[in-house]
Amino acid sequence: MNVTIRKGYLLSSSRKAFVFGIKLFSVILISLSPGQLSAAEKFDGQFIAAEVARAIASPDNTVEIIVAQPIDVVFDALLSRLAEYSESISDISFDNSNSQNSEAVGVGSQRITTMDDGKRLVQRIIIFEPPNTFAYFTDMTKSTVSVPIGYSIGYYQFSELQDETVKAEVSVAYKPSSRLTAFLVRLGFNRALSRDFKKAEEYLNSLARED
Repeated sequence: MNVTIRKGYLLSSSRKAFVFGIKLFSVILISLSPGQLSAAEKFDGQFIAAEVARAIASPDNTVEIIVAQPIDVVFDALLSRLAEYSESISDISFDNSNSQNSEAVGVGSQRITTMDDGKRLVQRIIIFEPPNTFAYFTDMTKSTVSVPIGYSIGYYQFSELQDETVKAEVSVAYKPSSRLTAFLVRLGFNRALSRDFKKAEEYLNSLARED
């Protein structure tokens, strides 16, 4: 098992993170339509870009897994095949009506996770560069699940290693809905992140390699 939870920097230097954040700010402001911004209420493009930069440079939680599968398989599994390895998820679907390409998943698409109890978690894709990177903003105003956070950003980065394995690094930034329970929320989030990606790693390594 090779699941690592850690706090700290995902990039090699704070300068690189800063430059990336500036570029990211411009990309997100351009890619989010007025309709998408209003749907997110106070979470406008500037705020979301800043939180993505924070998720990269100084995340609240991170997890890393290494699997023996091609990079595109790992990318797809963590994007759209969660129901195949998560006990609490019954379905993953995408609403691409606001995507840059309405026929495919892209920036602006909504990933809709349906839980076993029928409640939904809605996450808007804000970065989409397959098979290397994707990120989402969890829209709690559209979600029906009950979780003690005001919002969350998930940033996924995939890289091929020399031994024909793939490393997936996931970093998360979020805000607990109450300061009184912030410590418990962070502890629970950390445990859930570790559990979910341990299952993802086991699932991917159990598959026949798809070369």
